[in-house]
Amino acid sequence: MVTAGRSAPPAVAGFTITRVNPVEHADAIKRLFLDHERPEFPDYFDRAFPDAVAEGGTSWVGWDEHGRLCAHIAQFPRAFALGGRTLQGALLANLMVATAHRKFWPALRLVRRLVDDVKASGSVDLIYADPNELAQPVLRAAGFQPIGALQRFVIPLTDLRRGVAVAIRLYHLIRRSRTMPLAAIDGVPEDAASAIEPGQANGARSLQPVRRASLYRARLAGYPSASDRWYRFHTRDRDAALVGKALVRHHGRDGPAAVCVVQCEPMTLLSSLLVALARRVRDTGATRLEIWVMLQSQAANAVRRAGFLPRPERIPLLALPLTRFGKQATAAGCEWQLLPIDVDR
Repeated sequence: MVTAGRSAPPAVAGFTITRVNPVEHADAIKRLFLDHERPEFPDYFDRAFPDAVAEGGTSWVGWDEHGRLCAHIAQFPRAFALGGRTLQGALLANLMVATAHRKFWPALRLVRRLVDDVKASGSVDLIYADPNELAQPVLRAAGFQPIGALQRFVIPLTDLRRGVAVAIRLYHLIRRSRTMPLAAIDGVPEDAASAIEPGQANGARSLQPVRRASLYRARLAGYPSASDRWYRFHTRDRDAALVGKALVRHHGRDGPAAVCVVQCEPMTLLSSLLVALARRVRDTGATRLEIWVMLQSQAANAVRRAGFLPRPERIPLLALPLTRFGKQATAAGCEWQLLPIDVDR
């Protein structure tokens, strides 16, 4: 994206920043990404940006002295529940700077302009982002601070080798013996998506995303499809209370599956939910199941108890609070209940 080389902060010649409706500049923005080896971006733009603009999303772009679009960054509105209140967030997304301007100060000017405009709106409590290594110094210079990281966890479900498959089944039996039995029910995507709602906050330090249907369409290409399956989880007592929901995207029989969304109330039952989910996903023929959760969180502890194994892949998260409520949310740090669907990658 951007480099971190630093020189004196001159007024960057031939670089003019404006706030725009990205849909009105769709062709130029797509061309910028295509010219910098992002062939998947036009499809993503068509899925995500019209809904984002309708919900209050905006882009900031940089023009060179010839009137060519040479830089882009966007903010997408995101809502969260924290301590019984609704918090308004903004996801910083799709930062791209053309090679000729790919230096520290043009990128920093772009980010600072976004921050100034969002702050001036008075409607956003915090901005957050998941920058790559090259973009992190730019965001840090603009005032963003690390709040934690998402880490990938994986659990094997079956194996073509008989001996290994038996060992995996025994591993799952041991995990089930250590958790509360839950009943898992498959749901169709159209019904389950509209039914997802944030539960009661697990205290003031648990930040829960409030996800709109547009988010699923934007982040999961082709959603809803035959690859997407919602599961609902109930206790097995007389009341059969609903305790959680999960969305899994399957990648074909004998392939992996990924947890795209998971919600559990109370959080103490998350390990039981994941054990029940792994069993149902195994029955579909998937060979392994992956999930991303915040490091050093209640969710990470539950994932480990359910038998998931940590992998080295991590996504660092940075945030910039704009209000007192935003500072409270930022202090929650690792207890943000985010998943990859909630960030920019």
